Amino acid sequence: MQMKKLDVTKHDTLKVAELIYFTDAHTYKRILKNKAQAISKIEKLVIEGNNSIGYENVFVVTEEDDQVLGVLVVSKDNLSSTRSEIKAFWKVFSLRDTIRFTILDLIDAVFLAKLKHGDFYLACVAVDENCRGLGIGTFILDSALKIARSEGMQKVVLDVDIENKGAKRLYERFGFKIFGKNTLPWINGEKGMFHLEYVI
Repeated sequence: MQMKKLDVTKHDTLKVAELIYFTDAHTYKRILKNKAQAISKIEKLVIEGNNSIGYENVFVVTEEDDQVLGVLVVSKDNLSSTRSEIKAFWKVFSLRDTIRFTILDLIDAVFLAKLKHGDFYLACVAVDENCRGLGIGTFILDSALKIARSEGMQKVVLDVDIENKGAKRLYERFGFKIFGKNTLPWINGEKGMFHLEYVI
């Protein structure tokens, strides 16, 4: 296995888009309704670049044949600016979807961890469902720590939905610690995110 920066001329960008889709399928389904259409639009955002899931922020786990087994989407210090996000959305989405995604970005800004200088943010960690249980998720996290260290970052930060207990346990076993959470009261409980960090 290898971790490589995404090369849109070599790697399967549709597969990358599919993996990104599954990290937030509920949101994409609500906004774009049609799964195939959503994945196609995510792929366009990946290829377009200059946005939070643009190619410059994407690493892929591959075998020797460059088959994509997993994906890591990162950002440093701060998430992409709202202006560059809107420009990318405008190129890919209809006006209606651009407005919807912009609103979702603003809502995300309320719930996601506030990043500081030296933070390396893991926006998406995804493994092909046919490859789960092979240690690829651990490989992605190990690789993320190495990348963060090599770039002089101080800590690795990620967010986990408070309902995703399995992912939270995985990250905590790996050494991530909860440093906060943002939630809102909801029917039968609350909705929101745990913020986790790994100090390098």
